[in-house]
Amino acid sequence: MPGYIMHMAEANLILKEIGSGKNDDWKRRFIAGNLLPDTKKKERKVTSHFWNPDTLEDMAIAPDLSRFLDKYEHVLDDPIVLGYYAHLYLDERFVHVYWKDMVDFYDDLGNRQYKKKDITQALIKKTGQMIRRDLFFSGDYYYGDYSKLNHYFIEKYRIDMETDYADIVSCPIEEVDKQDLYQVLKELKWIMEYFHEGREKEVRVFSKERLCAFLEDTAMEFIELIEGGRK
Repeated sequence: MPGYIMHMAEANLILKEIGSGKNDDWKRRFIAGNLLPDTKKKERKVTSHFWNPDTLEDMAIAPDLSRFLDKYEHVLDDPIVLGYYAHLYLDERFVHVYWKDMVDFYDDLGNRQYKKKDITQALIKKTGQMIRRDLFFSGDYYYGDYSKLNHYFIEKYRIDMETDYADIVSCPIEEVDKQDLYQVLKELKWIMEYFHEGREKEVRVFSKERLCAFLEDTAMEFIELIEGGRK
C-alpha cells in the first residue's frame, strides 16, 4: 500500500484543487483523516481499511469502498471523513490500477497467481526481472523503494509537518482512535528528518514518473467523484 509520504502527497494534491476557501482547521482535519487509517496495523487493518473478508488471502488487499460508504457516506461533509475516504480511495486504486503496471506474481511452475499461499515469485515489470517473493517484499526492493522516494515526494509535493494534525476535537470514524494519530505523526516526523536526497535514482521496482502520474490522476478522479455527487 502507499506509505505515509504518498498519502500526504495525495492529500496535498487534493487540497490544491479543493482547498480554496477552506479554513486552516478544515484542511488540518482533512489531512488528519487522511492519516487515520494507518494508525491501525496488521490484522487491525481489516477494520480500519474496510477490507472485505473474502479477499484476505489475496496478495494485495484493497479497501472495499462500498463498506465504508454504507456506513459513512452521510457524513462525508466532515473533512475528517472525507480525508479518510481519500486514503481508502488511493489504496483501492493502488491495488486495482498501479499494481498491474508494477508487478505480477507466479508460482514455481510459472503460473500466474493471486493468492498469497500460491505465490513464490514476483515479476518486476519495470525491468523484467523475476525474483523470489520474499526478496521482492524486502528493503532491497519494494519496501526499500518507499524510503528512496521519500525526499523526491517531500520536495515535489511540498510536504511539511509544521501543523499539529493530531489536535482534532472529534473523530466520527469508529474504527480508529484519534489518540493513535500521535504515533503516526511521530513516525512521519522521523521520516521527514532522516530522508536522503537523490535516492530516487536507485529505485528497483517503482517508476517515479509513472507513480507521480498515478497519484495525480487518482487525485483528480477522487475530486471528480466527490464533486460530481457520485460518492
